[in-house]
Amino acid sequence: MIIERWLLIETLGRADSWSVLAVGTTPRAWKSFHRVVPTRLQPLVAAAHATGQVVDQTLPPSRQAWSGRRLRAVPVIGPDEQVHAIHLWVGRADPPPPAAAAPFVLDARTRRIEALPHGLGPAFDHDRTQWVGAESFESVERFDGALELIIALARSEPDSRWLGTATVRSAAGPRSLLLATRNSGSAADRHRWVGVAVDVTDSVAPQRKSLEATALDMLRRAQPDLYLAIVDTCQIRLIRWVTEPVPALRWGGGVDERTVPHPTDRSRIMNARNAILSGSAHEQLPAVRLAADHGWIVADVQISPLPCGTPGATAPEFVLAQLEIARRPGPD
Repeated sequence: MIIERWLLIETLGRADSWSVLAVGTTPRAWKSFHRVVPTRLQPLVAAAHATGQVVDQTLPPSRQAWSGRRLRAVPVIGPDEQVHAIHLWVGRADPPPPAAAAPFVLDARTRRIEALPHGLGPAFDHDRTQWVGAESFESVERFDGALELIIALARSEPDSRWLGTATVRSAAGPRSLLLATRNSGSAADRHRWVGVAVDVTDSVAPQRKSLEATALDMLRRAQPDLYLAIVDTCQIRLIRWVTEPVPALRWGGGVDERTVPHPTDRSRIMNARNAILSGSAHEQLPAVRLAADHGWIVADVQISPLPCGTPGATAPEFVLAQLEIARRPGPD
């Protein structure tokens, strides 16, 4: 048993699949809860999970390392009012604060995330609790596993799980967040995921922008009207902006991004998407009108398939969309 350090135990799936995500702020990759926590202490963790209440008691004398020590199990309750994780401490003195953690629920179909960010501390915005689509990446500085996560969400296989680290911006500077999520949907609704984000900055240094991202920043400075985005080919939804978003574009705040193109341009977009699915390596869409805060932005759009996706997929699942602004907001 690990003594005098907080354990973060994710409880996102069945009890027999619970795992330790972090010891203090040191990540652990789905390390088995049943191997880390002694059998005699596991019912106390289960009680905190079942009741959603803190369990705080002195352990009985024994020959074990935890003999007579204080146990404290603190539930992390998500926006769905379910217990997403348990902070567990076994030690002699009053424990220090546990690693900051924020639970979330994610709908893979609509790509809506609902989270409780107050668990990450005052450096993060507490007023906002929901994000849709590309909005989820607004504060991300670097996230090398982003497409892997998107692919896992697209597949949404029951009982599947995903773990990775992202560098995000906060009022206190860049922070490293360990993201763990499991598919919790039924066969009828397989798109529901639950998860927890853990601040592991003290053990995992925030990463600088990748070489590729830095090169894109230079490209944007040389071509200020050029923007890049990743779009899926199934629902034609914006996955994330590769560059910064197009300013004033009405593609956020809960808006269904499929309604952003002008109604009379949507058939051209569908035709280009179908051509990509049929094997085209490149499609051009001149003068596409996109809804802005006031009027329409006109952009020349080029799309190309991305060489990544679900293993065994027979057609591209994502495209890179290059938007070159031809005209800023104006009347229809």
